[in-house]
Amino acid sequence: MNILITTGIYPPDVGGPARFVPLIAEKLSNKNKVKVITLSQDLSNLDKHDYQVIKILRKQNKFIRFFKTVFLIVKFGRKSDIIFINGLWLETYFANLFIRKNTIRKIVGDPVWEKYYSKYKVTEEFDEFQSKKYNISIELYKFFRNVSIKSVNTIIVPSDHLSNFIKNIGFSGDLMQINNGTKKSKDIEKIYDENNFLIVSRLVRHKNIDLIIKSFNDLNKQDSLDFKLNIIGEGPEYKNIKNLIEKFNLSDSINLVGSKFGNELEEYYKNSNYFLQISSYEGMPHSILEAMNHKLIVIASKFGGNYELIGNNDFGYIVESLEVDHVKDSIKNAINDSQNQTIASKGKNLVNQEYNIEITTQKYAEVIFKNE
Repeated sequence: MNILITTGIYPPDVGGPARFVPLIAEKLSNKNKVKVITLSQDLSNLDKHDYQVIKILRKQNKFIRFFKTVFLIVKFGRKSDIIFINGLWLETYFANLFIRKNTIRKIVGDPVWEKYYSKYKVTEEFDEFQSKKYNISIELYKFFRNVSIKSVNTIIVPSDHLSNFIKNIGFSGDLMQINNGTKKSKDIEKIYDENNFLIVSRLVRHKNIDLIIKSFNDLNKQDSLDFKLNIIGEGPEYKNIKNLIEKFNLSDSINLVGSKFGNELEEYYKNSNYFLQISSYEGMPHSILEAMNHKLIVIASKFGGNYELIGNNDFGYIVESLEVDHVKDSIKNAINDSQNQTIASKGKNLVNQEYNIEITTQKYAEVIFKNE
């Protein structure tokens, strides 16, 4: 079977698709021919895989890049039995008008909302954005989002909230829910008396990393909190985040690490005690699953998959709203809680039982083979 996978990010990029695509590609390539088309910062391809990675330079004229991507999807998609869409959804939609292949799409959010929210062109949160009317540019993009979704044979989502989002668009094909997953690691004991915090995220507006920094500034100034925070990732908010760290004189406490992947990223999970994910929306974040797997105490915003995963402070700490005081209170509650060992163990058990990447990739593989 020939399978084409499309994605906007791929290692060494940081983000859910960058974690998931290599795992599912490896799984599928055992008995099939798999090709991955992705955007990339450079075109070097030093890693060896049982599948082929076709890279398109991310930093070039967007119109030229769009047509190059459509061309390559058509070129490699012609000989494919199925296209598995993890990104590049608009390019894949136009390419598939020519080649008419069966398509499966994984949806972990709304790319239209994320695009315009990240560019500071809308202020509304995820749910409000869906019902509000905007200018012709945004409404046209919404239109193509809806048309592209309705054109897919099968859609897979990781959360109830996203399932409702797809239903509200009017999708009438096969809609399935499969949990995201992460690799199981050995059980390790952590001591939570050191305030070592970690963020693993694309540096984009809706991740609210500026809010986290402001919260730590207040904790440092008002509560004399001694802490270390490593921020793993890259993105358009890098300069704003760096400037904010310098403004608050927190360079000794907060480290902008850049992208890390594989064993290097693993070390940051191993050497951290607390994990922060205070984004305005999440489908079902891989980074939280990885943090729970490594027995970090998770502090997360009350949106989408975060709340479905953490529950009512059952497996971590939920921040009730995107305000500095609420973030501060959740951080203080986490570091002062004597039950952290119990919470961390419960979180790891949950991931091992329900969010195991081997089970996740197997379920995806079964769906893909079923749609051949």
